[in-house]
Amino acid sequence: MVNEREEIRRQVKEIVGNRPVRWVDARTAKIPFPGRDWALEVFDVPFAERRELIHRLWGMLTRLWEENHLALLVLFHTPENTDRYYAWVREEHAAEMAGAT
Repeated sequence: MVNEREEIRRQVKEIVGNRPVRWVDARTAKIPFPGRDWALEVFDVPFAERRELIHRLWGMLTRLWEENHLALLVLFHTPENTDRYYAWVREEHAAEMAGAT
């Protein structure tokens, strides 16, 4: 059985084209911030693609708010910043994809 958080992450991952997607935790956010419990990070998103992805996510974000009063925060990281700070998420993503097949 998949829990609510994992199902939300799966849906976001599908919408953003199967890029690495993970919940914010202490590995990527050293300082707590309001909304951190419901914040997802999407990696390897070129700046030029952000607006389109936000539009594609909007329906899901709206539905989560209307049905559950859940304000999902989505943070995007460029490929350059993913390389510089979070290259390890690609390894996690590859391992996850290998386990899914």
